[in-house]
Amino acid sequence: MLAKCVIESLEEEEDNFVGLDKVIADLNGTGNYFLNVFNNKGVELGILRLRTGEIDTQLPHPVNEVYFVVEGKGFIEIKGKLKPVKRADFIFVPADVHHRFIVDNQDLVVIYFFPS
Repeated sequence: MLAKCVIESLEEEEDNFVGLDKVIADLNGTGNYFLNVFNNKGVELGILRLRTGEIDTQLPHPVNEVYFVVEGKGFIEIKGKLKPVKRADFIFVPADVHHRFIVDNQDLVVIYFFPS
């Protein structure tokens, strides 16, 4: 992946925790719109932030994926159909399905989970 991973391995118990503020600060330093946070023990978790005018360029993934909208509102396009999303929504996207987020008038911050 293009973005670095905040925590590559979770060897120490204290490495199992990271605050959202730190993740956002790390994301700000990457120049990307997404950042992997955890990538181990069979789970990949990261954060995606799209600002107004940015385009989500992700491609379909070979595994099922779950998203959780942390803040903002916008849309997710799944198989060419737009569905509105807002804070506190969970979204399931099956493997190999084209999908992307579209920002409304404020930043859209989303956490993603999928098996690694």
